[in-house]
Amino acid sequence: MAGSVGRWELFSSEGFDEYMKAIGVSHDNIEKAKSVLSAGSKLVQDLSNNGSSWTIKTITSAGEKEVTFTLGEEFSTATLDGRPVKVVVTEEGSSLVEIQKGDGFETKNVRTASGDEMVMTMTGSGVTCTRKYKKIG
Repeated sequence: MAGSVGRWELFSSEGFDEYMKAIGVSHDNIEKAKSVLSAGSKLVQDLSNNGSSWTIKTITSAGEKEVTFTLGEEFSTATLDGRPVKVVVTEEGSSLVEIQKGDGFETKNVRTASGDEMVMTMTGSGVTCTRKYKKIG
């Protein structure tokens, strides 16, 4: 898990549009997301931890969102498009596994770091998106 700590910049994204549609993101919000959440947008995820407490800060050209949580404990937050969700993050092997449950959808996001690359797979409503990040700090 210590390998996940750091700043990660998105460089590759496959199936993101289809994934957003599958989990109920509106057409207008998908269009907005393309400019700030796609590969090449300079999106950064900054992961830090202190024992079982983790913080994930998502930094985009449109702003920042930060969540702090304890592994295994449910917390409330919102998706980047503003929909309320209940989230539980656990550690499975060398991966952080995030389960989000919202109104009419559930998604599983798995972050796995190896060396200077982190792969995040996001699966919801039978559609999987794969996003790759390079370590920048």
